[in-house]
Amino acid sequence: MINITNLNKTYDDKVVLSNITFHANKGEITGLIGPNGSGKSTLIKILLGLESADSGKATILGTTYSELGAEPISIVGTFLDSYQPYPSRTGYEQLRWIALSCGLSKQRCIECLEIVGLKDVGKKKIKDYSLGMKQRLGLATAILADPDILILDEPINGLDPEGIRWLREFLKDFVKQEKQYY
Repeated sequence: MINITNLNKTYDDKVVLSNITFHANKGEITGLIGPNGSGKSTLIKILLGLESADSGKATILGTTYSELGAEPISIVGTFLDSYQPYPSRTGYEQLRWIALSCGLSKQRCIECLEIVGLKDVGKKKIKDYSLGMKQRLGLATAILADPDILILDEPINGLDPEGIRWLREFLKDFVKQEKQYY
């Protein structure tokens, strides 16, 4: 489902990715582990077409992200470390804004808030959310269109131990539905 083949990336003279190759299948949880600055986020951005590789190939379902079609959000849900929701919106308004651009219902926004444990604070301004709540909102955004693949960058940042346990269980349930988390 996800293929990375001989991927290379440099910034100026610094090698960030060197000949990276791997394959992730449907129904798997795949993680990238490495120290800060080792290229994990860069690899994800290349996979999502947000940056280009110097050489190599990154595909989802055999094609590049930009070639997935008109609504890639329904195939790949993403939550990047750089996610910055509008602080003056409520959590519900943030999801609704995205849902409107994809033809998704108000009910789906409410369902996603409930799934990530934010239903009770969905009408609260995002500027008043804790970091962990913002992380959960980012996950709600990623699952909004019920994608088969989730690509999450630093999903446990800001989560307390209970939040981390919850996320692990959520991801296990996600792949039980024959979906894929990366």
